[in-house]
Amino acid sequence: METLSATDRTTRPLLGALRPEWQRMSEGLSIAKIHPASLSWELDPVLQIDWFRMSRRFFPPHPHAGFSAVTLMLPNSAGGFINRDSLGDASAIPPGAMHWTEAARGMMHEEVPQIEGLECHGLQIFVNLPARFKLAAPAVYHVEREQLQPVVLGGAKVYCYVGDFAGLRRGAVAPRTTVALWTIALEAHAPLALPLPPDWNLSLLVTEGAIVVDGQTYPEGSVLGFGHGDLVRIEPGATPAGAVVLAGPALREPLAVSGPS
Repeated sequence: METLSATDRTTRPLLGALRPEWQRMSEGLSIAKIHPASLSWELDPVLQIDWFRMSRRFFPPHPHAGFSAVTLMLPNSAGGFINRDSLGDASAIPPGAMHWTEAARGMMHEEVPQIEGLECHGLQIFVNLPARFKLAAPAVYHVEREQLQPVVLGGAKVYCYVGDFAGLRRGAVAPRTTVALWTIALEAHAPLALPLPPDWNLSLLVTEGAIVVDGQTYPEGSVLGFGHGDLVRIEPGATPAGAVVLAGPALREPLAVSGPS
């Protein structure tokens, strides 16, 4: 078992929490959208998060440019996606897998359920690219959960898809935006102190069970934002819990929301 000392480190304050409203877009598609404008903390370098439940084919092939479209299929999802893109990639994204489409100067892709009618539960995360990479060649990164050796801290396991964990584990892939994307599996009543660079923005999504911060319980579906500091301290309730960590240094670069038509 690996251990990590939390002595003499500052705790990140909780800046805000919300439970985004689920919108039924159509039969077989519901999305809870997490927009920066609705938050009391910064998402940057993340642009937006779409928390989805999708069981049917909805989106035809479509273009992206200037950012990354990241699909994280949650471990508790019943089904998975198939990704196809203009680079020739055709990848399955099963429960627990991450697919990172770094569109850069532009590419086409589509993602559809592997099995029509079987619900896919996951996150589509839009991550900004630094300006110097926006006209670079596009790239694709793929990680299966089974590839990841977790960091084990007491009753917690941290799976590092992107971003190094305090010298204990390297992220599985290194896209051109500096960011951490981790999933956490917590046993009941297993406290966890997560280290990250103190000036990074940090959001945490409760994807299973409930998380306790400063004595307050936040159930599945909650999104929490933290201020700057060395550690974020969390604890599950009386049952196991799961969460996703999204963190990174703010780019604070201007955005063109709609590219050329």
